[in-house]
Amino acid sequence: MNKVFKQDQAKQCEAWAQLGAVNRSVILAEASRKLADITPNSEQSQHLFNHLLSQAPTLDEVTRLTGATGESNDLYLAARGKAMILGTEAANPIAFLGQLIAALLTGNEVFLRFPSQQQLCEEAMAILNQSGVYPGVMSIANDSQLTTLLNISRLAVLGTVGKKEELIQIGKDLSETDGILTQLVPVTDLEGCREMFQPDYLERFCTERVKTVNTTAIGGNATLIELGMG
Repeated sequence: MNKVFKQDQAKQCEAWAQLGAVNRSVILAEASRKLADITPNSEQSQHLFNHLLSQAPTLDEVTRLTGATGESNDLYLAARGKAMILGTEAANPIAFLGQLIAALLTGNEVFLRFPSQQQLCEEAMAILNQSGVYPGVMSIANDSQLTTLLNISRLAVLGTVGKKEELIQIGKDLSETDGILTQLVPVTDLEGCREMFQPDYLERFCTERVKTVNTTAIGGNATLIELGMG
């Protein structure tokens, strides 16, 4: 049963990643209004959420590069994979939910850890699932030790919210783990969420991929190779 559940969850996560940022943004926009209502400042929250969701078309853009021998190379952004959104004791719920929306908008599977805000995590997950985020894409991990979570197999992104000194220690702990290189996306401006308005913010939840298509050698289109930076 556990194996079947994991297989089904993997399919749900893959389907979410393949949905496209614009389609995901429609679902998240529906949820964002209710998410804003469970934060301390709904107006500030909605402003942040709208800013993030407005960038969805950019995430779906494909850059076509023509090769010297007739092949075409398509450069595009894709989800990194597993992402954990971590809120410390000092974290602002607005920034935490903003990180969550960013991770989902870019197509990632998301683990939530905000032990001091268990109810917020549960309400946010319920709102997002009711709005159409696929089952299995999100889970709450407040009962697990942080050290254990940092060692999750193929953890690709760690979006953190907290004081600078707290996140420095988390970064050190992360650097001591084995496995793939995990992208750290910290937010320390707990009031203004300044980092989340930077031009490259959402790209940090993504990986670049290149798909090479042969258009001449075999008389038709055929994908030769597809590479990504995880």
